[in-house]
Amino acid sequence: MSEEVVTSEISADLDQVVGLMQQHGIRRIPLSRPVGLVTFDDLVVDSSLSLETLRGIVTAQLEVEAPHKPAGMLHPSAGMTAQSRTRALMRAKARAEATYGRMLQAMADATGLERNSAERALLIACCMLCRRLAPGEAQHLIAQLPSLLQQQLDQCADGPDRAVSTEAIEDKLSRSLGLAPESASEILRAICRVIAENVSEGQIQEVRGQLPDEMKALFPITA
Repeated sequence: MSEEVVTSEISADLDQVVGLMQQHGIRRIPLSRPVGLVTFDDLVVDSSLSLETLRGIVTAQLEVEAPHKPAGMLHPSAGMTAQSRTRALMRAKARAEATYGRMLQAMADATGLERNSAERALLIACCMLCRRLAPGEAQHLIAQLPSLLQQQLDQCADGPDRAVSTEAIEDKLSRSLGLAPESASEILRAICRVIAENVSEGQIQEVRGQLPDEMKALFPITA
């Protein structure tokens, strides 16, 4: 790793980011202002770069001088390691997409909504439910959901927001999706059933414990 802090301009394009990663043998580059990082894993998941370009970044990092390893010397299996890591990340991405896809299909089946509308409804309900919980409990719930859904809920663990209620969620669903109030109520309960099917029973019990009485019915106790 380089000793100085290497940063990238916010306006930099992918070629410039890749160049910095290869030049300095790194996989994480802070932006010039403290607003985040560009990481190797982000580039893999986003499918922004070719397999060969990704392999070049990994190989460049392996060539950097480190304790007990002179600069430029690779482990005998480094080329295969770089290739295997990239392929493993690609497989992980495919698994994440498949897991999220199954949840969205379950949502569409349970609600009768088109897939895009089902996803929108899921995001609305999940985010508002998380905001009704204490931050720690919201994070525990989010952690059990599919990883591609987790990424979209990162900003929702900022509760507890006591303005969130069953009626408030139904109203948001109704306005966002153009639903009649009774349809929004049915869809919210269907969403909660799908959520309960995708996390542990113990987690649902923890969630119920933090919800007001009028919202506990969204997650009925099962025998």
